[in-house]
Amino acid sequence: MLRWAVIGTGNMAGQFLQDVAQIVNGRFSAVYSHSLVRAQAFAETHALTAAYDDYEQLLADPKIDAVYIASTHPHHAPQAIAALNAGKHVLVEKPMALSEAETAAVFAAAERNQRFCAEALWTKFNPLYQSLHRQVAAGRIGTVQHLSASFGFAHDMSQVHHRLLDPAQAGGALLDIGLYPIMLALSVFGYPDQTQARVVLGPTGVDIAADLLLSYADGKTAHLAYRLDAHLPTKACISGSKGWVELEAPWFACNALQWGETGKPVTSEYGVLLNRGWGNQFERVNDAIGLGQLAVVEHSWADSVQLARYLEWLRKTWGPSYPFER
Repeated sequence: MLRWAVIGTGNMAGQFLQDVAQIVNGRFSAVYSHSLVRAQAFAETHALTAAYDDYEQLLADPKIDAVYIASTHPHHAPQAIAALNAGKHVLVEKPMALSEAETAAVFAAAERNQRFCAEALWTKFNPLYQSLHRQVAAGRIGTVQHLSASFGFAHDMSQVHHRLLDPAQAGGALLDIGLYPIMLALSVFGYPDQTQARVVLGPTGVDIAADLLLSYADGKTAHLAYRLDAHLPTKACISGSKGWVELEAPWFACNALQWGETGKPVTSEYGVLLNRGWGNQFERVNDAIGLGQLAVVEHSWADSVQLARYLEWLRKTWGPSYPFER
């Protein structure tokens, strides 16, 4: 039984702890927040035994084996590196960091300290998502030529101080939801040869919507869309020379696939998630740590670095840039 601390007390931290409460190979016992009042309230809600407002004190606690970092984006990399240097295993909410160099630095710290580290992209731990990739790779829909994916919801744009709209907290659509369809395209096709984009920046300076067309030298294409100001279908479809497969909404945590194959009726494939899906990820991470592994193949260090490279390039090309980066 690995003993975990959660870093951060926001919505993501709360949802994650609720989802993994019944996982038997890891247990949360502590929380950190820069506000002791918030840390204590979170600890009471989730039946944790320790609350800290001093990060170094938490990292010095010998009763903590690993930390799950669910703070705001700019804190991910420095908090992860500090935890790894303190000898803790680390699971970091996406995005791992705000640049390729920062992401590489986190994994260098994991290698140096021989501690587990992974970016928490829960989609890749979904058994149905893994089944999809195995069957596509085996040629069920032939040679894959096109991919489409969307992710969008209507956030209240008047909440200008919300972290999603706050440039000081690395807000915007790309780093919160856009990286999901991008991750899918990179997983299926790899890094694109060319990208066309229309990125919409909102009044606070962060991106609120984008349409991307990724092109490859061999003719493959991926059309991706993400928005914070409108609901999108949040489905994904992969198309090939012998058919197509659609990931039902929400595709990033799907439990149903529709397969359309040439000359055959459309068929459905169903899967079961552990609760909402974070449980699959948490169980796998605990198993990997127990086996002495530093990484997981489902979302490798190389996968995280490639994703960070593309996200950084997109932001440098079309925005947004954040005040602490200027």
